[in-house]
Amino acid sequence: SAIFGQSAVVSRAMEQVPLQKLQGYSYEQLSQMKEALEQEVEGHMSGHMQLRTALSRYTVSKETVMRFSEQAPEHEMLVPLTNSLYVPGRIDNVESLLVDVGTGYFIEKSNAQTQEFLARRVKLVTNKLDDLEKTIAYKREYIENVMRMISIKSRIMQQQQAQKA
Repeated sequence: SAIFGQSAVVSRAMEQVPLQKLQGYSYEQLSQMKEALEQEVEGHMSGHMQLRTALSRYTVSKETVMRFSEQAPEHEMLVPLTNSLYVPGRIDNVESLLVDVGTGYFIEKSNAQTQEFLARRVKLVTNKLDDLEKTIAYKREYIENVMRMISIKSRIMQQQQAQKA
């Protein structure tokens, strides 16, 4: 996905955009640029929320696996069939788990392998969140500079109109 592939591009492009670079654009171009950047930030914020949700799921799963490993075989529990439907069940084996590795594929892993897998996922998502937060901060700063230049151009246009009058 676009969210996961952007860290290298972002780190190369993270130079601050000085106002001088924006001087060559017209008022209309700056307005369009501001709108485009705001849409990009909106998209990044949506991706940020998705990554936060994924991080939460992986963290909860990791904690659940650790608690699950402490259960004794034959321990009774409720097994979810859907988000709101549960059936009684009994733990048969605490050392073998089916892990959803994405796109509907499940792999049988030991408890330790599952914890390692989830720890890697938590680290990956955390790194992606950090990269995305840097991107969002950069884009917001870029928007602020564009808005400053729009303000400057607007004052210049007003001064020119006042001189003509």
